[in-house]
Amino acid sequence: MSLPPDDRMRVLVTVNPIESHLRGLVTLVDALGGLGHDVRIAVPDKWSGWLRDSYGVRTVDIGASWLDPDFDSVVFGALLDGGAAAFDRALMAEFTSARVAGYVAARVLALAEHWRPHAVLHECTEFGGYLAAEVLGIPHVVVDIGPLEAVVQRLHTEVVRPGLTARRAELGLPPEPPEPGVLRHLTVSMTPEAFNHADFDAPLRRYRHELPTRRDERLPGEFPWGTPIVYLSMGSIGPRSTRYMPRSIEIYREIFTALADLECSVLAALPAQYRDVFPSLPPHVHTMTRVPQSLVLGKVDLFITHGGLNSIRDTITCGIPQVLLPFFADHPGNARRCAQLGTGLRIDPATVTAAEVLAACERVLADTSYRRATAELRERMYALPRQTAFADDLRDLIETSPRS
Repeated sequence: MSLPPDDRMRVLVTVNPIESHLRGLVTLVDALGGLGHDVRIAVPDKWSGWLRDSYGVRTVDIGASWLDPDFDSVVFGALLDGGAAAFDRALMAEFTSARVAGYVAARVLALAEHWRPHAVLHECTEFGGYLAAEVLGIPHVVVDIGPLEAVVQRLHTEVVRPGLTARRAELGLPPEPPEPGVLRHLTVSMTPEAFNHADFDAPLRRYRHELPTRRDERLPGEFPWGTPIVYLSMGSIGPRSTRYMPRSIEIYREIFTALADLECSVLAALPAQYRDVFPSLPPHVHTMTRVPQSLVLGKVDLFITHGGLNSIRDTITCGIPQVLLPFFADHPGNARRCAQLGTGLRIDPATVTAAEVLAACERVLADTSYRRATAELRERMYALPRQTAFADDLRDLIETSPRS
C-alpha cells in the first residue's frame, strides 16, 4: 500500500471504553501524533470530550457505549460464581459478541467510507477494529495491554474463535483461523522479554514503556511524604464493579487492617463509593478517589497492586517492588511472573487475610532483594527502543501490505 506524498499515515485506534485499556496504548498514540501522523481513537460519544481534555488525543465518535451495566453483571457474576477462569471465558464471549465486536466493526466500516485509515491499531481485547481491518484489507496491529497471552491465546479455540467466526460470517469474511488472526500482522509489547512473550512465535516488536499521564494530574499537595511509603491501588475495573463491590469491601478491609499496623505512610486509591464504608481510617492512611499513578509511583517504596499489566509496566519503569493480589485475566500470570523474578510477593485475593498482607509488606520492605530485582528488570525496560520507533515499523508494515 502506498502512503501519500507527505508520508503521513492515517491510523485508527480502537479500544474498549475502559480507561485502563486506553492508558495501555495512549503513549503510542502520542508518539505517532507527535511525529505528525493523523491518529484518531474511535470511542463512544460520551467519551470524546473528556478524552480530548484529559489526554489531548484526537477522537472520532462511533455512537453509544457498547459496554453497559449488563456487561458488568455478566462478567463479575461469572467471577463470583466460577472464579478467574469463568470470568475470562465470560469476558471473551462478551468482547467477541455481536453487540460489542460486531457493533464496533460496523461503525468503523461506516467511518472508513469518508475517512479510510492506512492501518488499525487495537488493544488485545477489542476485536471490532480487527474485523473492520480485515474487511478493508488494511494492516492491523494488536497492542498487548495485558490479557493477550493469558486470555486471547489460551481461550482462542474455546471462545474467541467461535465468536469471531460468527462475526466474520456476518461481514462476508472466511472463518477465524486456527491461530489468532489478531496476531497475523504485528503485535506490540511494552515489556522486556525477561518478563513475558519470550517464546512468542508471531511477529512482535517491543518498545519501552512510558508512563501515561493526564493533563489534569498533579501530585497530592498535602500528602506527608514520610518513609516508607506504601501505595495501594486495586485497579480501575474490579473495585468499580457494582456486582463485585461486596467482595471488594472484604478485600479492602483486610488490606486496611494490615496497613493500620504497618509503620509507614500510605496513599490509597479508593473509589468514591467506598468512602462511606471506610469513613475513619488511621491517620497515616490517606485516600484519594483518583491517584495520579504515573506521578506518584516513583516516589514510593512498595506498591500493593492487583497486578494488571499497566500497573506492572509502571512499577517496572519506576523500579518499585510489589505485593500482588491478582483477580482475573492477565493478573494471575503477571503476579506469578513477578514472584518468579523476585520483584514481589503474591497473595490470593480469594482467601486474603490481614495477617498475610502485613507479613508480605514487612518482608518486601525489609528485604532489599525485591528492590534489586525490580531495578534489574527496569534496566531491561530502558534498553528497549523508544516508542517513536513504532512509526517506522508501522510504515514498513503498511508499505509492504499486499492489499489496499
